Amino acid sequence: MGRKNHIVRNEAELLSWNEQRGFGFARLPGGTERIFVHAKSFLPDMPRPQPGDRLDLEVVPGKGGKPAARDVRILLPDELPSSPLSLHLATAAILTLLLQIDIMLDRMPGLLASLYVLMGGLSLFAYSWDKQAAVLGAWRVRERDLQIIDFMGGIIGGLVAQHMMRHKRYKNSFQNGTLVAVVFHAALLGAIGLGLFHL
Repeated sequence: MGRKNHIVRNEAELLSWNEQRGFGFARLPGGTERIFVHAKSFLPDMPRPQPGDRLDLEVVPGKGGKPAARDVRILLPDELPSSPLSLHLATAAILTLLLQIDIMLDRMPGLLASLYVLMGGLSLFAYSWDKQAAVLGAWRVRERDLQIIDFMGGIIGGLVAQHMMRHKRYKNSFQNGTLVAVVFHAALLGAIGLGLFHL
């Protein structure tokens, strides 16, 4: 009984998941060692695991003494600690400021400004749909489609959605695509504001 009171639970990120074989690997924040996660280790009524999910779990010795997860729970968006500011939100604010400056200087065509607003709203909707679908096990929005929407002008909405829903924020391959879109649109908005690029 005494040992049960000293159980330490950890928050980890699910790095990979093989649906057919029913297992995957997670990692603690700042850690390097992978934690084996089996489908049977999840608590009842949990949604289907997806790479990038934040997990609440116990770490116990597994096969060969390697770390394994027990009593795993997938953290839903409203259970994750809220942060008033993140790199994603700060970047979205900077891009919004650049857009506003271009409009104030009368160097931003109205059609392009409208495109940013429209695609930003579409990106917010797409991320929201995909996050809910991940929880419910429903039809998902492909990552490639999310990145195309962001690159086509929805990047501000995409960054806000990633901050608010904590969706795709911990998947390095997806974040690389987000970084490409951020750099492209920051350069475009900056060039328009400086008068280096005319539309």
